[in-house]
Amino acid sequence: MRKCIDDVLKILEEFVNMDSGSYDKRDTDKFTKIVENEFKKAGMAVSRITQKDVGDFLECRVGQGDRQILLLGHMDTVFSSGTAKIRSFIKKGDLIYGPGVLDMKGGIVVLLFAIKNIINVLPKNTKLLVFLNTDEEIGSNYSKDYILKNARQSIACLSFESAKPGTLTTERKGIISFKMSVNGISSHSGVNYNMGKSAIKEIAYKVCDLYNLVDIEKDITVNVGTINGGQKVNIIADHAEAFIEIRYFNIGDGESLKRKIKNIINNNHVEGTWTNIEIISERMPLVSNERCEKLFDIAEYTAEKLGKEIKPRKTGGGGDVSFAAMCGIPVIDGLGPEGENSHTEKEFVNVDSIPFRIKLASQIILNIANGGL
Repeated sequence: MRKCIDDVLKILEEFVNMDSGSYDKRDTDKFTKIVENEFKKAGMAVSRITQKDVGDFLECRVGQGDRQILLLGHMDTVFSSGTAKIRSFIKKGDLIYGPGVLDMKGGIVVLLFAIKNIINVLPKNTKLLVFLNTDEEIGSNYSKDYILKNARQSIACLSFESAKPGTLTTERKGIISFKMSVNGISSHSGVNYNMGKSAIKEIAYKVCDLYNLVDIEKDITVNVGTINGGQKVNIIADHAEAFIEIRYFNIGDGESLKRKIKNIINNNHVEGTWTNIEIISERMPLVSNERCEKLFDIAEYTAEKLGKEIKPRKTGGGGDVSFAAMCGIPVIDGLGPEGENSHTEKEFVNVDSIPFRIKLASQIILNIANGGL
């Protein structure tokens, strides 16, 4: 086991010390090549799906059966080029720090070693398809169709995003991410004040209207991440824009929120301004159902056999597993290592969680393959 952990940490260190920000294709393609080689060495047939605007995707296959299990992960991180050099992989006691170590390079390593564990004992009626994209952190607009296609051909989907201690993820929030652009009329703020129609004033009203959609009891949240507008202090702004995301758990709330957003966009506070909206990305929520509950029961039973207790967990984060769930197949998420503080300088993985997560994923896959579903 010590040798196995040493091998795991060696590969994890190599992964973490490579930048793979979603918006940097050059960095991400270099990392994709490293990941591609590791899955080939594990015994999988790997296809690289070339992309123009984001890093290339990977499809890794093994097995010839007609029962396909889809295994999901993403190779991109939220961090910009050069981050890995500034704060590289470091182990402090039982914790490992580094950009993307939790979200989700640790998950890719767990997936890789789970495959290594079972590749020679996979039932003949089963095949595994690993799909790894590079645009998850920016909404998966380029990879969504690949996930949907692969999910439609699968009997189940396991996702290797990170986990909280003692949990697997069974529900995720849906996300509506959009850009709001307001146009007005520019004028001199002193000489021709009344001629101006301030886009900044209008967007300020609309931002407040959007924040009024927050409903803590229903777990509906709104975040205006950035606002830009105007040129100089003595010019009434003729343009302003904001980037916004809204998150929710209930599918019905998503439809209601879309109608409310439309009303906010169409309702002007400053006469003479007009507003446009551009949807950047949209993810449906992951909602647990009877088939997903059965898959969790398999995971729970498997964990018990390994001497651990696993509980279901809801999270406000979105994920690609939601696309697979849209196809009606049972899904489960959070099979990656345990840790905290994703997307921050304090992001870490608990080393002790890695061996169990590898065993858990391996056995869940085998239990599904052997007719558990």
